[in-house]
Amino acid sequence: MVKSYLKIFIILLIIDFLFSSIFLKNTIYWKNQNWEKKYWRISSEIYHHDLMPNVDVVEKWGDLLEYRITTNSIGFRDKYNKKIKKSSKKKRILLLGDSFIEGSGLNYENTFSGLLQSYLGKDYEVLNSAVASYSPSIYYAKANHFLSQGYEFDQALVFLDISDIYDELFVSLDPNGNLISDKKNKSLRTNKNFIKQKIYRFGKILRDNSITFRLLYLTSDNTEILKNYLKLKYKTSKELKKSFFKTNKVDVLFYRMTHIDRGFWTYDEKTYEHILKGLKQSELKLKKLFELLKNHSIKSSLIIYPWPTQIYFGDNKHEPHWKNFSKKNNIDFVNLYEVFNSDDSKNFILKNFILGDIHWNKSGTKLVFDKIVNTLKF
Repeated sequence: MVKSYLKIFIILLIIDFLFSSIFLKNTIYWKNQNWEKKYWRISSEIYHHDLMPNVDVVEKWGDLLEYRITTNSIGFRDKYNKKIKKSSKKKRILLLGDSFIEGSGLNYENTFSGLLQSYLGKDYEVLNSAVASYSPSIYYAKANHFLSQGYEFDQALVFLDISDIYDELFVSLDPNGNLISDKKNKSLRTNKNFIKQKIYRFGKILRDNSITFRLLYLTSDNTEILKNYLKLKYKTSKELKKSFFKTNKVDVLFYRMTHIDRGFWTYDEKTYEHILKGLKQSELKLKKLFELLKNHSIKSSLIIYPWPTQIYFGDNKHEPHWKNFSKKNNIDFVNLYEVFNSDDSKNFILKNFILGDIHWNKSGTKLVFDKIVNTLKF
């Protein structure tokens, strides 16, 4: 009896595989960006991870947003694919930062880099080295790499995010202080969980080649999304002292924007103690970075900004810490906190950040751009 059921299951699975491959796999209905590998986001042996050079792709951000990512010959996000030479007659501005400066969720022309390039015009070249999840160790490693390769820059803008301090906790260094690539870290994790990884890999093969297993995965994913949303809605209703059923979607998404764990360390003492190692490592790497830029006669500035969490709850740590750090080390300091000040913080956040997210939308990016071009001399 068991053998008969097994035979029937195998026959049905083969029919499923054949039907899926012939009729469904190449259709729009089969595509799912959440499952597709972002091949353009690659590991780097020198500075952990990067964007692939000369790509032109559409990436999904969040539940609804899609935006275009184009990179130049050295893997920096740009307006279009183009060759970047080591030196140029144009004035060159290097941007160092994470997902905010990469421009997550925004097409290039609406990113800070795109706005700055458009403003400065053809006599300048804005080179945006920022990539999501970068931190001071990576800023230093990437700047050092391109400078040692002979690339020339006239000015550098270093954007420091509150999540950079957390990301420093997860940066792995070898005994010589060099970064260990994301690929090597994943390989170590895979070796430790060999059997589990094999099972996951087999599950993905079934998902990507069988309509039955694809539907099971979709059901599981959507169930998880619904479960997480309901949990978040419950927390929101408790915070607002509002009926669960009267708590609307905007309430829930705003709660998510202002209650991300990584944003707590700037006013919560227990969380602050947890990130102290990352804070000290960030200091060391930023000192090295600004010394490096100075040694290459590159004018530089350190720029800090708040998340929705800091706008809504305040900040007793990040802002004063880097203000004192910059003064002590004679670093040009640009504080964007004043730009994000508002008597009506909730509506201000909803107006200037992607809904349900911590990243600037077009309006928030324009605020940052206006402040910087009115503060710095190019």
